[in-house]
Amino acid sequence: MERARTAFDHWMHRHHFTFRDTRGRNITVQCNLCLPKINILSTARDSTSNLKKHLERKHSVPCRKRIRDAQSSDGPSNYGPSILENQTEESSEAKEAKADPTIYYQTQSRLNALVFNFIVEDVQPISILEQPGFRKLIEALSRGKKVMSRNAFVTRLDVAFDKMKGEIKAKLDKVQTLCTTADIWSVQDRSYFGMTCHWLEDNLERKSAALACTRIPISYTCETIIAKIQEIHSSYNIESKVQATVTDNGNNFVKAFKEFSSEDDQEVEDSRFEDLGSILCDGEMGGDFFLSYFLPPHQRCAAQTLNLIASKDLADAVSKGPSGKLHSSATEKCAAIWHKTHSSTEATEAMESIAKMTITVPCLNKWSSEYYAVNKLMSLTDSQLNELTEALGVSGFTPDETAYLTEYTDVFKPVAFALDLLQGEEKCFLGIVIPTLLTLKRKLEEKAANTRLFSKVIEDTVKAIDSGFKQVFDSSDARLATATMPQFRLWWLPEDEREALRAQLITEVVQVDQGTEETETNGGSVHEDEFFSYGPGSSGNKSGKREAAEEVWLYLQGTNKDLKCLNEFPGVKKVFIKFNTTLPSSSPVQQLFSNGANAVTPKGNHLSDEHFERVLLLRYNSKITTALE
Repeated sequence: MERARTAFDHWMHRHHFTFRDTRGRNITVQCNLCLPKINILSTARDSTSNLKKHLERKHSVPCRKRIRDAQSSDGPSNYGPSILENQTEESSEAKEAKADPTIYYQTQSRLNALVFNFIVEDVQPISILEQPGFRKLIEALSRGKKVMSRNAFVTRLDVAFDKMKGEIKAKLDKVQTLCTTADIWSVQDRSYFGMTCHWLEDNLERKSAALACTRIPISYTCETIIAKIQEIHSSYNIESKVQATVTDNGNNFVKAFKEFSSEDDQEVEDSRFEDLGSILCDGEMGGDFFLSYFLPPHQRCAAQTLNLIASKDLADAVSKGPSGKLHSSATEKCAAIWHKTHSSTEATEAMESIAKMTITVPCLNKWSSEYYAVNKLMSLTDSQLNELTEALGVSGFTPDETAYLTEYTDVFKPVAFALDLLQGEEKCFLGIVIPTLLTLKRKLEEKAANTRLFSKVIEDTVKAIDSGFKQVFDSSDARLATATMPQFRLWWLPEDEREALRAQLITEVVQVDQGTEETETNGGSVHEDEFFSYGPGSSGNKSGKREAAEEVWLYLQGTNKDLKCLNEFPGVKKVFIKFNTTLPSSSPVQQLFSNGANAVTPKGNHLSDEHFERVLLLRYNSKITTALE
């Protein structure tokens, strides 16, 4: 009897049943395949017939004896190869279950999560859930599990979005200083207002979050945009924490921020690009509107400013110079190669075979994209260039054109490098802008002494940098941001200007230390000894200033260029975080828009505006929240 009972227990274990209780001559068991549903079955102590029927009826696991009988019969059988395959699959599942008993009751939930993440991460249209081919694919791969419905997806999306927003608000509540980037994206007769925010952790690691990508009227007005900025800042409770809002350039945009922010902004030359600035002053603003809104300081995108200088001032100087015709003919031949390789598979293969490289068509209005495309061509030998132009059927380069483009790529290489620096995000700070520009000017001036063709172009470009970045060079925030970067400290400044900035840095250290103390004691009781500052040991601000001056002096004497050295200077580190939280570029919000490019095609229009925004924000914020886990 004991032997039979042991064999019975072994059978139950192999077929995923768990003993529950004894009831007279019978016992009760739980089917593990039915979890998380509690399914209690009753069976005789030594009989498996009821349990086998349950497996066959509920889990499509036929009795082995019936399979053997079906295999031995001559006629058609209901237990043919497909059942044998199912039995093999069940055996495979059984092996998985032994390693992880929860796999059976997690499968449908896991499938729903995978499908949901697929739509969010790839910005797929919700309508894919209703496409027969997709449903068949998922059901086959998941062994009969069902694809979630459209309503189930929307419900899950709303829950995930609320969770994501709550987590981001909780993170931002703990942040003292942050910056935002804002822009408008117009596509297919739709306009979207996007905003991202960025802050530095105590370990100086930059964190980013997308706050909005909301649909606005195609004929938006200044009131609409200003109100939208205020609304988004308010919805995350960050109005008082925003050190600056970074946007693209535009004369009207600059004027609008000058009216509504606390920081004066100098006008710049109007750009050729359609951007947020072109609409911020359209329409009439009533007096009530002026009293209702207030914007943070405005930081113009340094990367776009330099790109404008390169694509407008530099390009104009080149085309109007003595080598203008040579520049035009040479770049036209480059453009013919780009067009050919873009439109012809045979041309692309010829490029890969001869030049061992691929070339993409340069982006419109992006100077560095064109520069790198030209530089790729000029890296080829004369024989490779001749073979390539002949294979593509385009005009070949003359020796003068090749020499011109080679010198062009050499002279203006610093401009391309500077643009790459300013377009960064994680390791790019406001404090890098002034040193980058000063170094760029110096390198261009060094090139001017050795160039045959571009000395006048360099002179005009340097003047454009001085003019276009005057606000940055004069900015107290930008100078303090630079001074608190160990890589630069005060070394970039002329000797006669260093003392003034050192004194300003000391003042900032004192202020941030006092601000920290006020934050720590805010809401608590103040002892009267802390209130009064008379007598021995109560030197007040003088003591704090001496300590700040000593810390700043030690910091400025140091030579360690690693950011981690700021941990030795806590006051300077706080000033660094305050001013270097601001990004020099608005590229993050443009990346947010590029994530949405797939969703606004005709196939993607099944997403409502609200759901489109939620999908986009969940995708962008997946690295800093657990909403998609």
